[in-house]
Amino acid sequence: MKKDYYEILGVSRNATADEIKRAYRTKAKQCHPDMNPGNKKEAEEQFKEVSEAYEVLMDPKKKQLYDQFGHEGVSQTFRGGGFSWDDFTHFDDLQDILGNLFGGSIFEDFFGTSRGRSRQQAKRGGDIHIILRVSLEEIVTRAKKKFTINRFEMCSDCKGIGGHDLTNCPQCGGRGQVRTQSRSFFGTFTSISTCPRCRGRGQIVKTPCAKCQGQGRVKKSRTIEIQIPQGIAHGQYIALRGEGHYGSGGKGNIIVEFEEKAHQFFERRGYDLYIRILIPYSTLINGGVVQIPGFNDKEEKIKIPKGSGAPEIIRARGKGMPRPDGGSGDLYVELDLKPLKSKDRNLQKIIEELKEYEGEPIPRKRQ
Repeated sequence: MKKDYYEILGVSRNATADEIKRAYRTKAKQCHPDMNPGNKKEAEEQFKEVSEAYEVLMDPKKKQLYDQFGHEGVSQTFRGGGFSWDDFTHFDDLQDILGNLFGGSIFEDFFGTSRGRSRQQAKRGGDIHIILRVSLEEIVTRAKKKFTINRFEMCSDCKGIGGHDLTNCPQCGGRGQVRTQSRSFFGTFTSISTCPRCRGRGQIVKTPCAKCQGQGRVKKSRTIEIQIPQGIAHGQYIALRGEGHYGSGGKGNIIVEFEEKAHQFFERRGYDLYIRILIPYSTLINGGVVQIPGFNDKEEKIKIPKGSGAPEIIRARGKGMPRPDGGSGDLYVELDLKPLKSKDRNLQKIIEELKEYEGEPIPRKRQ
């Protein structure tokens, strides 16, 4: 069982971003392998564990998924289905936290020199966020929906390189990084940054691509089709991995956020549905079966017990919204008296005769 992310960092579920960052700063220093030379292997695992928790809790979308669905919900945001250092997007924070402590060597000493360079060389494409409006009918039937996006895709002419005739960058010598050293009272400090000329690639092109103007990618319009997840609710979202913008380090994701349309009759509360219907007085007294609107032109039959009142709520178990686990919520039908608007004399006579059996009004105690 994976540990709770909040427990790993020692923060509450209501912790602010600043509180989470302070907690990570403390934990990262405590369990960094260089601070635990006698138990380096275990320290590496702990360091990765606190970094995974920090990655999730500092990302609003990942944090929302984790709060709603736990580890299983957030695993879809990781490239391999589980956290790896390729999923970590806060290396700048690590540099701020540990850079001065270890003389700027965190990438070389812990991740390895090649790991540090690869993070600079390969920049992942950006995510695309869309809002998809769906109806209750579409959610219940798991309908398929299409939407159109404009995204950057790899240039087919230069294969994403940005041009032709590659050569090593003269400024960084092909490393993709440049180092600067500074001296102070405390000693010599080394900082590593992305090469400004080649932007971390280590190579430059002599002849820029005419199609993409040296960018390595072009914008295209695409239509995407998805099937609505079972039981999805307003404000929830899914990530379509690898469907976002192209980047030299891989493609981003499409974040599809769902916006639920208001229904004509039903009100949704979680996975339960509520509907209010007007019932004739005779049906309330004698009982019967009434039909209420359903989804996709289907009607639902509800049994009205004999001697029902108005207002009164009838619960139909399992007739609500489908749940992600395969079950369903409940349907709550509020009964209300259907008013008589007819001016027919015979009807008025019947109502007058009914008064003899109804008796006087009785105050009802509060419940």
